[in-house]
Amino acid sequence: VWMDDTDLDLFAAGGVAVAHCPQSNAKIASGTARLTDMLDRGMTVGLGTDGPASNNNLNLWEEVRLAPLLARLHDLDPQAVPATRALSMATRDAAAALGRDDLGVLEPVRRADIIRLDLDDVAFVPTLEPQDLVSHLVWSSSARTVTDVWVGGRRVVEHGRTLTVDTEEARRQVTERAARLARDASR
Repeated sequence: VWMDDTDLDLFAAGGVAVAHCPQSNAKIASGTARLTDMLDRGMTVGLGTDGPASNNNLNLWEEVRLAPLLARLHDLDPQAVPATRALSMATRDAAAALGRDDLGVLEPVRRADIIRLDLDDVAFVPTLEPQDLVSHLVWSSSARTVTDVWVGGRRVVEHGRTLTVDTEEARRQVTERAARLARDASR
């Protein structure tokens, strides 16, 4: 987060990719990344969530919205980081930052990581032009609009219900283990 122009120039010249985790940076008050300066230098910036210790909900959708908002606030520029770029940072740019050319876009021979959205949700109203959809995705949508998820072509969420994890059992185990840790810590 705390990079000066020299650092940014060195990183850009070296082809360093950045994992930008704005919500984590905000939670632990580590500062605001110079996102537009990185992008202007041609750096690959992918969005991430960091970890549960510094970002409790690990919701990438919130990062997609927060990254351009913080960049606009930092630069005092309401045009900084358009919605299309924010969405790209969560998809193709994130894949590039990870060095994963099998991710980030829907094309033959790539992994089919896909979401289905409820376009009847009020977040998508009005959608008069195709570009409105991307704007709505970034500025007004949220994870609540995701109805189905496929990872590598395999459906893992159907109609909002997780298919790969028994969430009730996971919740029970987490609660039990947290209570045990609290007891052990008090000894």
